[in-house]
Amino acid sequence: MSADLLKEYKDATDNFIAAAKAVPADKLHKAPSNDEWSPSNIIHHLADTEAHFYIRYLKILTEDVPQTDFFDENVYPAKLKYQKRDVDNSLRLVLSLRESFYNIMSNFTPDEWEKKGRNSDVGEYPIIALIKKSRTHIKDHLNQLNEAVAKS
Repeated sequence: MSADLLKEYKDATDNFIAAAKAVPADKLHKAPSNDEWSPSNIIHHLADTEAHFYIRYLKILTEDVPQTDFFDENVYPAKLKYQKRDVDNSLRLVLSLRESFYNIMSNFTPDEWEKKGRNSDVGEYPIIALIKKSRTHIKDHLNQLNEAVAKS
């Protein structure tokens, strides 16, 4: 499909990982304000979200227009105990999932770029829309991470 999309996907991964690893230890668990996430929460959220993206990708590639509904991200921090999770493990998960899918995506046939999933919010959608959503999602959280560090 698009060499540009592959590059953007990889660059977004590399940029997020580099920024997350550069967060000073004394700022990692500090939220800029009560209603904002700390850098560690952002990292854990991204790890959990990337796991969901990865499962959706696999379903779309291996099933005929599978249902791929979204999840309630608001319950994850408390129920999955973000405050007790290891940031390095979450970063390794993000990197592993994104590198694995980058490898899969790099070998797509033209037909695989056209595969579709279904979602109760938007109906049928092509896998490329999900890939672009993932690319935007990680970039948005990179900005959020940088802002959280600057404010704390």
